[in-house]
Amino acid sequence: MAAVFVILLVVAVGLAVYFSSRLGEVESNLDARGDAVQAAERFTVQVNNYDSNSVADYQESVASMLSTKFRDEFDKAMTDIVASVREAKMVSTGNVLASGVASLDQDSARVLVVADASVKTVFDNRERHFRWEVALVKVDGQWLVDDFTPVA
Repeated sequence: MAAVFVILLVVAVGLAVYFSSRLGEVESNLDARGDAVQAAERFTVQVNNYDSNSVADYQESVASMLSTKFRDEFDKAMTDIVASVREAKMVSTGNVLASGVASLDQDSARVLVVADASVKTVFDNRERHFRWEVALVKVDGQWLVDDFTPVA
């Protein structure tokens, strides 16, 4: 009887150690997922919140969230857009409706984001609806946006 008790005790301790280590992995994965979602949502809100009177501040705030590769693409796109934004006196306010991790590994993630934006111009007012897949890369422990694409 004592031998059975010792065997059960050893098995119980082994299982406790195993599940304890697995719990740490799960918690770490959940933290990484949360951090990736937070970065994608922050980007989505920031890129959809702008005012034609503060385009330079807008560009700087968005650029700080981008990978080096994507920052170059963003800067090129902004060159074409700035004149139109200023001419139309655009003001946009965006918000995230839903998001979720599509894929995640140690240094990259893809997050699906659903967002809306209210855009006011001197010409009209519009409600815009976005469904994006935001690609993230981890650089020096920080999630940065490496690309985003519309999702049908």
